[in-house]
Amino acid sequence: MREYSFVSIPIHRRREGAALEIDYRDVIRERAEHGWEFIQAIPLDTHADPRLDLVFARKGKR
Repeated sequence: MREYSFVSIPIHRRREGAALEIDYRDVIRERAEHGWEFIQAIPLDTHADPRLDLVFARKGKR
């Protein structure tokens, strides 16, 4: 059985373009240190609250 975790990173719209609130690479590295495997990034940039959702998985605890 696998356990899943999701991290949402807000996207800020600026005159120069869009920018993430935090660096997604730092989130992936931090989660990997705790046994999480990065699965997918889902951009929700046309959403009312634009964000990038990161999906992680690891073996579930029994």
